[in-house]
Amino acid sequence: MHLDVTIDARPLVGNRTGIGVHTAEIARRLAVDPPPLLASHAEIADKSGLEACRFRVDAMPLGVLWQQLVLPRVAREGVLWGPHGTLPLALRVPGVVTLHDFTSLTAPGRHRFKTIASFNLFIGRSLEKAVRVAAVSRAVADEAMRWFGVPAAKIALVPNGVDEFFSPDGEEDDYILFAGTLEPRKGIDDLIAVYDTLPEPRPRLVLAGDAGWGMWGGFQSALGGLKPAPHITGYVSREKLRDLYRHARIFVYPSREEGFGIPPLEAMACGAPVVATRVGAIPEFAGDAALLIDPGDRGALREAITRLLRDAALRRELRARGPVRASRYRWEASAATMTRLLEEAAR
Repeated sequence: MHLDVTIDARPLVGNRTGIGVHTAEIARRLAVDPPPLLASHAEIADKSGLEACRFRVDAMPLGVLWQQLVLPRVAREGVLWGPHGTLPLALRVPGVVTLHDFTSLTAPGRHRFKTIASFNLFIGRSLEKAVRVAAVSRAVADEAMRWFGVPAAKIALVPNGVDEFFSPDGEEDDYILFAGTLEPRKGIDDLIAVYDTLPEPRPRLVLAGDAGWGMWGGFQSALGGLKPAPHITGYVSREKLRDLYRHARIFVYPSREEGFGIPPLEAMACGAPVVATRVGAIPEFAGDAALLIDPGDRGALREAITRLLRDAALRRELRARGPVRASRYRWEASAATMTRLLEEAAR
């Protein structure tokens, strides 16, 4: 359909994680003509999958100032999509926002100041201004209605997803995997504490992802005392991440707070046996294809990991169930819903 769509592409600056993954996977599949314009305050280095999109950079040191001062002059036709939940207050065209979580409001001490400044100061008025609101999970939608009074009719679920790229291939190796930003709210401290008590010989621990807020203070000494020493990969490519998922003996995601939780969905799609917490959308998409525990319950975390390490039949069962459950969450379906929301907003 003919529709001018401008996207606040700040989540695509830097390594593509979380909201950046959502932004890219939706943007590349939007059924609009001309192709969407990805506007940002800094260069987007990783354009993989976005080759058909248009790009515009108006260089500015602070992304939040760019959003409020420059983006309204860029988005002068059609509709603007704010995948990070906020809109320019001076916006003169219809806007659609996507909500991923409210953790910068509920746990501001676990976020960098720039995250708090760019979200907390503008979220209330942005939700009032938005014509339509997309939520990545039912839990996030409920929070938007409860805390900000967003009408249910204004909200649509646009969940994260996977595609055929994330698929099973090969046998399990001898390691326990965590993938995601390495920061306290992801429950890394719970995983480290539990790993140190697992019966020996224990598999290696692999931590894959960028170091986030507050990770390295007291964690370095804890990590240094683990035997065998954990392998910290740093940020990995999509191809390397898929390989890690495919061959993990267990994928563990002990997050304390989550809006959705993309890594366990990707891990399930690749056939990894998953242990995860009941946060965000994880209970919705995991069902009986993963072992779920309450966040912060180290006893339950240890029990679940130990059970999977000892029960090869259960691991095989979860390896078979995971890809089937994950196939219900496809980026194509979410992009189709977002296309409809943008069209409705522009009318």
